[in-house]
Amino acid sequence: MKTLKLILASLVISFGVNAQAVRDTKQETEKRRTPDERAKFQTEKMKNQLSLTNEQFEKAYQINLGIIQKNQALQEQKMTTEERKIAVKQNNEARMAMFKNVLTAEQFLKMQDKVKEKKSTKKD
Repeated sequence: MKTLKLILASLVISFGVNAQAVRDTKQETEKRRTPDERAKFQTEKMKNQLSLTNEQFEKAYQINLGIIQKNQALQEQKMTTEERKIAVKQNNEARMAMFKNVLTAEQFLKMQDKVKEKKSTKKD
């Protein structure tokens, strides 16, 4: 019985460690991507979720690239974590305002829902 408990405990611990390793690998991969690669990935995801037209895709790509470049520049500046968070939040608000002019009302609402969903899963 003790042996069974030890084996189960070992399995639970190994699964937890493995899950953390997968998250760490994903974060490292994201950091190694160039701004262009990140913008393409993000825009492709939007194209699939929102059914973007080719014209919307190009405009969305330019918006995403610009915001990613601005946020990357913020990481290289000497500022406090709080100042950086505020600046990134402002960039994201500007991004949403630009998307409002590119997307249809239905697409924009769907995008807002996806953003809210992502924020709620991040908090958990």
